[in-house]
Amino acid sequence: MKDRRRAYLQRGCGALVVFLYLGLLGSSYRLFLRQAIYYPGKLGIYDSDLRIHISEGLNGTAYSLMERSFGFLMGTLGLNEKAAALWLALLSGATVFVAWRLLRKLFPEGNPWIQHLLAFACSYVMPLYLPLVNEYRYMGKQSGNIWHNSTYLGMKFAAVLVMLIFFQWRKTYRSGIRMRDWLLFTAALLFVNLMKPNFILCFAPAMAVQLLADCIRDRGKTLKYQILSGIPVLLSLTVVLYQTTVLFQREGEGSGIVLTLAYNFLKYNRHPIAALLQSAAFPLFVLAGNWKELKKDKTFAFSWLVWLFGLLEYLFLGEEGPRKTHGNFSWGYSFCLFLIFLVCAAKGYEKIKNRKLSERQLVYWGCVGALFLWHLVCGVTYFLHLSLGGTYIC
Repeated sequence: MKDRRRAYLQRGCGALVVFLYLGLLGSSYRLFLRQAIYYPGKLGIYDSDLRIHISEGLNGTAYSLMERSFGFLMGTLGLNEKAAALWLALLSGATVFVAWRLLRKLFPEGNPWIQHLLAFACSYVMPLYLPLVNEYRYMGKQSGNIWHNSTYLGMKFAAVLVMLIFFQWRKTYRSGIRMRDWLLFTAALLFVNLMKPNFILCFAPAMAVQLLADCIRDRGKTLKYQILSGIPVLLSLTVVLYQTTVLFQREGEGSGIVLTLAYNFLKYNRHPIAALLQSAAFPLFVLAGNWKELKKDKTFAFSWLVWLFGLLEYLFLGEEGPRKTHGNFSWGYSFCLFLIFLVCAAKGYEKIKNRKLSERQLVYWGCVGALFLWHLVCGVTYFLHLSLGGTYIC
């Protein structure tokens, strides 16, 4: 009887996961198609950057591999917007799958069905909506789940792949690096930068700190492996230099990168510090209760280091000229939030599953779970708003 119940449970969980994938593919395809054709919805015209990215792909002015893929689908192959929408929907589903693979790597002993549900949930969470504190749901806040920018969607998928490879890499590289692994890591970094250059600005400095710490810990004995590990990053930066040149040439004189305090962050928030907390309440609360894990769990610590560099990029780098108000240095921090939600979800699941919790711990993890659910409700509400034609500037 137990085996039969277990079999029924497995089938039920499998059916639920399939249903969630089909729901994501269907709803995101509908959203992306309507964004691509400027469909008039109940709340307004479906607003996004997708039509612009398609146009740049067709006109040959694209800087991103994602834009060029639209040019290939709709220009070379002669397909229509349905192909572009389907491509983005499949990419969204693939991102959930690689996020699940990352959760499996972070906590291999976890139940794969529960981790699949966590991967879906982390793919919808949004900042906590507190209109009495800060007016907007999205503007001025940051989220790892953005539905209006196709190049970010491409970068998000590729960046999770990089993290999957890197977390395995850092466990073994100090004892030797296989050429196959080195080439795979290099290809992954080139791929993510071809999609969008923001991720590398968060990941590269965190990786540099990690390599330096390892070199010091090993008293220089593994220096050659640290150098070999850094070369893929340097190679991938050539893509960033090319993209930067294309973007600023396209925008004309006056365009450039400057040190500044985040323009959009201050423009859209009455209370900026609260906005930072609204965007990352769940992971920050997990960190507050598990800060000792920074010493014990190197993956947990490295993920927070990436998050920190992403936050610094968001707050202190900006652009001059026509792109000043676009907030393009926020994309890296957006992915960092997606990453840290996944890592903290894995950490919370690990703590709850592996321990008999005291009453105090039960209260703490109950609050953590409530925060996560609040983020999720805000995210689902936001997605429904977009699905009805509401603008993302809300």
